[in-house]
This record gives sequence, C-alpha cells and structure tokens, in this order.
Amino acid sequence: MRNVLLSTVALMALTGSALAADLPSRKAAPVYAAPVPAFSWTGFYVGIEGGADFLSTNASGFGTNNQSAGLIGGLVGYNYEFPNRFVLGLEGDGGGVLGAKKTYANPIFTTDSSYFADIRGRVGYAIADRALLFAAGGVAFGDTTFNNVSQGRVGYTVGGGVDYAFTNNLIGRVEYRYTDLGRQSINNVSIRQDSNAVLVGLIYKFGAPDLGPVVAKY
Repeated sequence: MRNVLLSTVALMALTGSALAADLPSRKAAPVYAAPVPAFSWTGFYVGIEGGADFLSTNASGFGTNNQSAGLIGGLVGYNYEFPNRFVLGLEGDGGGVLGAKKTYANPIFTTDSSYFADIRGRVGYAIADRALLFAAGGVAFGDTTFNNVSQGRVGYTVGGGVDYAFTNNLIGRVEYRYTDLGRQSINNVSIRQDSNAVLVGLIYKFGAPDLGPVVAKY
C-alpha cells in the first residue's frame, strides 16, 4: 500500500511539472539595446552662423576707422574623414555685415561694409570621438564703402575652430577668422580693409540618425 501511495504522488508531481511547462510565459520581452553607431565626420552639411566682426578700414591721408559689426549668414560644405582621424573638407559661406557704418571725426569720412562670402578648404583632426579641431583658409569676398561709394573686393581669409557633434546630425561650432580684403583705390583714395571675426554656428550633417533601443519580438 505504501509503495502504491508513493508511486501516485510521484506521478502527480511529474504531471504537474509537464502542465506548467506547457503554460505560456508571462515574462516581458527582453529589451535589446542596439549598439551606438560609430560617428563619422564624412558627409555633406548645411548650417547657420553669426557673431561679431571687428573691422579696420584705413583711408590714406584720412585715417583709420575701427568698426564693430555683427555677422549673420549660412554655410554649406563637405567633409571626408580618413581612418587616421584626419579630416579634409571644402566649405562655402556668406551673409550680411550688420552695423558696420562709421564716420571718422577729423577729417570727416565714412566707411561701411554690407556682405561677406568665403570659399575655404578645411583640414582637421578628431581630437575626441565627437570633437573636431580644424584650420581653414581660402578666398574671401566682400565690399568696402568710402564716403557712400561702394566697391566689391576679393582677398583671403584664414582661421580655425572647433566643431562638436551633439548627435550624429547636429553639430555646434566656435570659430575665429582673419580676413584681408587688400588695398584698392576709391575716388583716388587708397583704402585697405581687414577684419577679425568670432563666430558660432549650428550645423546639420546629412546621414543616418541616432538609433534608440530596439525591442526584440518573439
């Protein structure tokens, strides 16, 4: 009798285990965290920029006007990042010069500027995963006004700065530029203009967006 009871209990335990194994699982589906894609500076980009411009306009026989102005404009470019973290690029930008008009007291003369544009080559190095230290230089375009007579000019610009990628697409920038538009004559007066500018920018880089967590489906 005792053996029969033990055999019955054992059979019931095995049957219960088999039934439990057949029941659907109530555990939540595991969350799969996709690996963060490696960031690359390679690609096309567009952006906006603005800042302060400190111009110096010298008129021979008259004097020098030191002007403080604002800059606002846009940019477009392309970068290519090499495996050794060096980056080469080409960028064009342009915009308006705001509030540069100034009248010199003695003798009286007025100078002004209204626009800027550049085509620059860039070389940089990714000092961190998302930080790019760069230098840039190229051809600069602008205008100089002396006593209400404007003249378009071509010169050069050099500078450097830092780009930082907040996401795979959104990049911030801080930059310094020196621009020299040379010396030319306006109404028989020799005029030379150069400037030092500090700019900040916000850039959108085209490419795949950041990927969030992926929920595995079963």
